[in-house]
Amino acid sequence: FQRMQASKSGGAGSSLQNSKGNASKALTIQEYKRRLRDNIRSLNDNFVNLISAAKISQEDAVHKCPNGRMAEHKTTQYEMRVRAALIVRACDELSKLTNDLKEFLILHDFNFLTEAIAKAESDCDEKLKVQLKKHNDLRIDIAKIVFDVDKELQEHFSLRP
Repeated sequence: FQRMQASKSGGAGSSLQNSKGNASKALTIQEYKRRLRDNIRSLNDNFVNLISAAKISQEDAVHKCPNGRMAEHKTTQYEMRVRAALIVRACDELSKLTNDLKEFLILHDFNFLTEAIAKAESDCDEKLKVQLKKHNDLRIDIAKIVFDVDKELQEHFSLRP
């Protein structure tokens, strides 16, 4: 009788432990997604700001004074260095994230990730079907409108010999 209770409690504990493991895996994946999103956003923002800083402004007040031009040049130069350093940092973080993902895949449950990927793919397929239906409906509506416009033009503005 004691062995049966021990095996029952062990089974309940393992299912609780399994659900905790899945929850921690889900949190880890959410953290990886957040890191990816933040680093990509940093890359994009800094690249856009780097390009906009490279533009030459033609403000008369700044260009009349040589000291103003030099100050603007140095300010822009430092800003571009900082932006470039932030881009390198984001790339380094993405590299670390890649290594963390590899480690996670090696050390953790492959089935969990496979199921998560399959679910994401099915969600994407559903969204694609909805968007294709919307696209086809719009295409049909536009074709009807074009047909009606052509018909009106032909009836009212056609050149008759």
